[in-house]
Amino acid sequence: MDKKVIEIASRYALEVKNLLPVKMVILYGSYARGTPTRSSDIDIAVVVDKFQGDYLKTSADLFNLVRSLNKNIEPVLLSRRNDKSGFLESILRYGKIVYKSEN
Repeated sequence: MDKKVIEIASRYALEVKNLLPVKMVILYGSYARGTPTRSSDIDIAVVVDKFQGDYLKTSADLFNLVRSLNKNIEPVLLSRRNDKSGFLESILRYGKIVYKSEN
């Protein structure tokens, strides 16, 4: 796995945890699988326990953090309690946790 990308994802996680009560930040997608291409973005799941507030505003805030770190980051906001699709389960299975809260 690309150490530079893990470092970018970890720095992003530190910024995000100042914005939200984050449970986990997970690198997933091609970088987590070790199969990135030149056009790959950095897929990052921002996981909260239960989402409260304005989802669109919070998602916009997550994208605004991208500007200061790396424009290739593609964050997605997920709630552990509302993941009926199994997307989070898949990310946890194949992704790399770069931040996990102690609570």
